[in-house]
Order: sequence, then structure tokens, then C-alpha cells
Amino acid sequence: MTNLAFPTLSEALFLLPMAALTVFGLIPITIKVLRRNVEPSNLLSLFFGLGGVFLALLGTVAQSKLDAQAVFSGVLTFDHLANYSNLCVLLITAMTMLLSHGNVSTRGQSFAEHIFLICIAAVGMLILNSSVDLVVGFVGLEIMSISLYILIALGHEQRFTKEAAFKYFILGSFASALFLYGVAFIFGTTGTTALKPLAAQALILSSANRLFLVGLVLLVAGLGFKVSLFPFHAWTPDVYQGAPTSVTGFMATGVKVVMFTLFIRLAVEGIFQADANLIFALQVAAVLTMTVGNLAAIVQDNIKRMIAYSSVAHAGYIMIGVISAAASKNADGAGAALFYLASYTVMNLGAFAVVSLIEKEERGQLSIADYSGLGFKYPVLGLALTIFVLSLAGIPPTAGFLGKFYLFAAAFKEGFLGLAVFAILNSVIAVYYYLRVIVYMYMKESHERIEVGKAPLTFAVVTVTAVLCIVMGVASVPFYTPAIKSISNLIE
Repeated sequence: MTNLAFPTLSEALFLLPMAALTVFGLIPITIKVLRRNVEPSNLLSLFFGLGGVFLALLGTVAQSKLDAQAVFSGVLTFDHLANYSNLCVLLITAMTMLLSHGNVSTRGQSFAEHIFLICIAAVGMLILNSSVDLVVGFVGLEIMSISLYILIALGHEQRFTKEAAFKYFILGSFASALFLYGVAFIFGTTGTTALKPLAAQALILSSANRLFLVGLVLLVAGLGFKVSLFPFHAWTPDVYQGAPTSVTGFMATGVKVVMFTLFIRLAVEGIFQADANLIFALQVAAVLTMTVGNLAAIVQDNIKRMIAYSSVAHAGYIMIGVISAAASKNADGAGAALFYLASYTVMNLGAFAVVSLIEKEERGQLSIADYSGLGFKYPVLGLALTIFVLSLAGIPPTAGFLGKFYLFAAAFKEGFLGLAVFAILNSVIAVYYYLRVIVYMYMKESHERIEVGKAPLTFAVVTVTAVLCIVMGVASVPFYTPAIKSISNLIE
């Protein structure tokens, strides 16, 4: 355990982004309390939420111009990796708030609480991104997870939303227990929970002390649940389907960014190199995750369940970068994983934004068949959804294509030929169910009138993400270079 010292003022300044999110997230709910439980206008709540995100972005950009700083006795670090992931999380948070304002499930009552919980979940994510101590990482994980449990339960639809919240709470608590037991075993065998001292002992302890290896396996299992790795993925379709659409997008992107950031830290520190069998097990998990996710997505009629199984498959793709980084502490694999996370965020949030617009009522317009004729009735929206599904499928010239190219290239470079071949075959399988959405939009007649909700802020999210999908696919250098730099600085 790291010896803790009283924090200085200069160290406390690094927490300003988290403080901004907390304070501005509290303002709408405080107004509601002072007005005797009368809800403030949704626009006012949104204004304060976005204000907190904007200040947090300013603070994160300012921190990115400084050298890497380890604060609070070294348990938090604000290096380039943390800053890169923090920027992704804050942009996801802002877009989630915009989607929530226009979504049928979240624009009614309790919107002040909704904004507050999104802000607090983002604070937990920022802690996770900057954590270089497993105990502090667990604190960030729980702040994020508890906020998400309540966010899902706040949906007004009763049956699916409450069921999803309960399942996520029970299974998420089990995963947190696995993570914490893993930390306990690791601390018991190494005497530390800090990543660098832990990595220094990992190679020796993996063969000399099997309890250390047990702790490492439990730790990976806890992380695997959060990113939906096989066999810890079963919760994903039910929770994604039951949660409000904006919250689903938040979970599908933000949670993956922060948990894979922690995965990458463990990989580049060399902790996974402790045992060759562990890297092999991660390869098997990645292949099974891709395969199970894509095969299950083929038979889905509900579009949110289809995207849920798709996100399972994408977790398998991202693991390729983590494994490549773990094998040789190389910047290419980890950088490719970070770029893919950014690409996945853009295309996934865009797809959920379109779903949010099509929903007429809670639990409505979620079948893929409901999108029949959308391309002709709303050409711009149809074009945007086409871009998103083509990007998810990895078709050029989209961000998803380049993201997969970088991942597969990193795998080939590190000698993981079989892993790359399995990933390519899975990408071919995925094309079927993604193109199915396009077929319904342009080649099937609608049996009922499609109406798109009036939500200009959601339209803005659709437009921005669609443009980014193309820009990141055509000119990836401004996005890929910072990802590589954040890892290169970490392994120097």
C-alpha cells in the first residue's frame, strides 16, 4: 500500500475537472430541493451539466500541456494516457447529456437527477483513467458503477428498465467483488497495490507464488465483466435493451474507454507478461468474445440488442491491441486500441442518437424492421445511420476501417497471426447483420408511418458524429498520433 501524505494545493488543482463536474452537477438538483421538489427546466439542468463538462475540458486541456504529474502520494497520475482518455470521457459525457435532453425516456421527470448522476459517473471515470493504484481504481470503479445502476433505474418504463437495473446491479456487484478479491490477493503477496512496484515483482511471483496469479486472474475477470469479455458478457444485451437509450450509449462507450485504459496500463507496465499462459488465455478470451458477439448479433431483431452483441464483439477487437501491448510493451498495439476506442465512441454514439430520434415512446421503434423506408423518408438521417453501421462493420473510408487496420497490423507485427486471422473472419461475419439495417432502410417498404422526434440537440450529435466518422477514416493522423504519443511517453 502506498504511504499517503497530506496533499498540497498544487496537487489539489489537478482535481479541478472532477470538482467542476461535481459542483455543476449538484446545482440543478439543489435548485429542485430549494423549490420543494419542483423540477427546474430541462434546458437549465442541461446548461449547468454542460457548463461543468466545459470547465472540466478546459482543465484537462491545460493539464495535457504539462509534463506527467503523479499526485496524492503517487496514486493518481495525470500523464498523456490519462489526459487522452479523459478528453474522450468528457466528450462522451457532453453528447450523452444532449441525447438525454431529446430522448423520450429521460426528458420528463427527474432530469436534474439524471444530469447529476451522469456528472458523478464521469467523475468516477476520470478517477479510473488517472489511477495507478488498484485500490484507488476500485474507488473510481464503484463511483461510476453505482451512478450507472441508478441512471438505468431512473428510466420511466417499468418492466425492462427496472429489470435491467436489477441485473446490472447484481452482476456488477459480483464483478466488483472479483476485482476486490483480486486486489486483496495481489496485496497479500506483493505488499503493494501500486502498479509500478507491482510490475517489478510480477515476473518473480508468477512462478514462486500461485496466490499472486490467482489474484491477477480475479482482477482480469472483474475488468472483463465491465468491458463484456466472454464469458462475462451475458448481462450486456438485457441491460442495453432496458436502459434509456442515452444511458445505453454512455455505458457502451464511456465504460469501455476507462476500463480498457486500465487494461492498457496493466499491459504496458508488463504485468500481463508475468505468465505466458495469461497472455494465451487473453487471446482465447478475445477470439471467443468476437465470435460469440457476432454470431449472437446475427439473430437479433431488436436493434439495441443487436448493437449490444456488436459491442461484445468490438471488445474482442480492442483486446487485440491490449494483447499486442502486453506481449512486448509496444506502443503500436496500445495506440491502436486507443484510436479504436475513439472511433468506436463516435460511431456507437451516433448510432444510438439515431435510435433515440426514431423512438416514439419508451420501448417503441426498436425493431430493425421499424427502420424500413427510413432512407427515403428521412434521407439525411438514413445516410448518417448508413455511415455508422458501415463504420461499425469496418468498411472504408470510415473510422472503423482504419481502427481495425491499426489493430490487425499491430497483431501481425507482434506475431499474433492466428489472432489477426480470427479477427478478420469475424469482421466478415459482422458485415451481414450491419448490412441488414441498410437493406431495411432502403429496400423494404414501411408498414407504418415513421416519425422522427423533434430534438435539435440530438440531430446535432448525429451530424457531428457522422462527420467525425468520415474525417477519422480519411485523415486519421490528428487522432492516431496523440494516441501513440500517450503510450510512447508511458513506456519511455
